[in-house]
Amino acid sequence: MKNHLLFSIQNKLSSLSSAERKVGVFILEHAKDVIEMSTEELSTKAGVSPATVIRFCQSVSNEGFTAFKLKLSAESMVDKKLYQEINPRDSIEQVKDKLSLRIQHTIEQTNQKLSDNSIQQAAQLLKQSDRIYIYGMGASNVVAEDMTQKFLRVGKTVIHSLDHHLITASLSAQHENSVLFLISNSGEKQESIKLAKMAKELHVARIVMTHNANSELASLSSIKLIHDTSEENKTIRSAATTSLIAQLYALNILYYSYIVLDFDENIDKLSASHKIVRDYF
Repeated sequence: MKNHLLFSIQNKLSSLSSAERKVGVFILEHAKDVIEMSTEELSTKAGVSPATVIRFCQSVSNEGFTAFKLKLSAESMVDKKLYQEINPRDSIEQVKDKLSLRIQHTIEQTNQKLSDNSIQQAAQLLKQSDRIYIYGMGASNVVAEDMTQKFLRVGKTVIHSLDHHLITASLSAQHENSVLFLISNSGEKQESIKLAKMAKELHVARIVMTHNANSELASLSSIKLIHDTSEENKTIRSAATTSLIAQLYALNILYYSYIVLDFDENIDKLSASHKIVRDYF
């Protein structure tokens, strides 16, 4: 899948060093010109050292400057406004184009970050567990609710609540052969961290879905499911939308990986569930 280099630069600017940020800003404003530049020329234009240009390319694309320019040339004709945040002057068509670009980028980044091995381990753990406890706050609760209805339909016992006290009480009483599934974009929500600590003390396996592999919550996990690294924007917060999409996308990969572990049996359960709902409602 194609990776959107210019969007990656825009998305990572705030996490770069001040010198590398100068390179990124210059490239975003002069993408076509940079294709024809040498490392020395770009460093002079951006006001940094040639070594900074090399470090920037490694930070953004894990490649050298020549390979970086090849990727850049493929995107040089794209309207750079598409990589900017949504603003009041945008037409509906521009909003569509910006969001579709971000969503595609989010899915591509999630495919790179989400470990196949972690998905397989999580699916097996969910299969072997008698009970699944699910917790997520804010937008992550949307994903928690989606996960709840999905796994209920294939016959799993699922306990989901926004009340972390209720989760704590229930898990402490029925922790044998249970698994705790925590969803947190930042991985730093104290309620989720405390639940993970409690579950660890009870020797309950913890599956954590987050974008922050270095978060405290991730460090408390048995299995980490890492999705894209979109950052929150302080105005319209389109990244909040794409992070939710990343979580839902990662969840569906996990769900279908679970389904195929016992495909015929799970399909029969889904069909029976669908028939009951159709017949009575």
